[in-house]
Amino acid sequence: MGEGIVTLDELAGDNVLEMGAGRPRSEGAGLPVLRVADVLEGRIQATSQTSESTIPPQTMGPKVSRPGDVVLTTKGTVGRVAIMPSGGPTFAYSPQLCYFRPVEDGPLHSRYLYYWFKSTEFWGQAAALKAQTDMADFMSLRDITSLTMTLPSVTEQRAIAEVLGALDDKIAANDHTAQLCLKLADTRFAAAVRDIPLGDRTFGDLADVFGGGTPKSSMDEYWNGDIPWATPTDVTALSAPYLFDTSRMITEEGMAACSSKRYPAGSILMTSRATIGAFAIAKVSTAVNQGFIVVNAKNSDHQWWLFHEMRARVSDFLSHANGATFLELSRGKFKQFPVRLPDTAALKSFSEGVGPLHDLAAQAMTETEKLTTTRDSLLPLLMSGKVRVRDAEKVVEEAV
Repeated sequence: MGEGIVTLDELAGDNVLEMGAGRPRSEGAGLPVLRVADVLEGRIQATSQTSESTIPPQTMGPKVSRPGDVVLTTKGTVGRVAIMPSGGPTFAYSPQLCYFRPVEDGPLHSRYLYYWFKSTEFWGQAAALKAQTDMADFMSLRDITSLTMTLPSVTEQRAIAEVLGALDDKIAANDHTAQLCLKLADTRFAAAVRDIPLGDRTFGDLADVFGGGTPKSSMDEYWNGDIPWATPTDVTALSAPYLFDTSRMITEEGMAACSSKRYPAGSILMTSRATIGAFAIAKVSTAVNQGFIVVNAKNSDHQWWLFHEMRARVSDFLSHANGATFLELSRGKFKQFPVRLPDTAALKSFSEGVGPLHDLAAQAMTETEKLTTTRDSLLPLLMSGKVRVRDAEKVVEEAV
């Protein structure tokens, strides 16, 4: 099959694409299950909660993951897509996932297919299909395979994938840098806090502790201003704990009408409702909703120590949370927790040691934000043919 407009079903009929949906469990001993929550944008990140399939591996046939598979989430959170990496564990696909496996040297390049699932051509057709049920969003394999795809030559597909892939590779490298810096900072904290008992001083003694609020959603004049306003979703979506922007903004009127202050850059934000213990350092001045505890040390030398101490104490926070509808940790209760605290010299040394690590991590994530914007701008233009690969290559060279 050559260039033109095709469906995935036609590609499968020509035996150049293998695809399927995951399989429900049955009796037997099996493989770890890859779930929707394990498929993030562009990467697979299986969690410790990944359960074990009860399907014997030898009976699963093609529904076992292989390196290079393009994996798409199809229920609940529809449309996250990733490519199975090489060298990782083998999974059984859950029923809420579909996999796509182009044949090697066939007319469909796997990374081009990955980007097609992120394109406006795909979403222009898929947006209506995913909301067909009265319950959670869902797209069946049959729905997906009926969608039409513009299929350029394999040479063109490879060129498009290489341009976009160069940006994604740099983004991945930045993410690795940020995670490494964070791990080094955590390691330094673990060494510094070892053998230090809980002291007499509490979070309330050492820090100013605040919360947030929400302006009335019915008041248009409160919204779409220029003041960042963070929600827990803004924080849980981060790949590293540095918040540069928020999905919603409020006006000065909205700021005056809610119980949040505008907290300075450097503030520690911790989610305290439903999801307790997701963290971010605000890199911009921001307001927050009522789902946060906001912490600023009274002594600036304590700020990084308190950030790491809070991250290490999430299990304690959870054990003291309560609520009928969802768990919540009150600010009053948080302020009562005692803190492990070294002497002044050790605190200063720790702050001076981990501060540059966090700065480097945040710098990497700042670059990632710019690269992501460039990629997301180029993707629809390249996939639609509105921008030539050679012109996009110049943009990418400047970006990376």
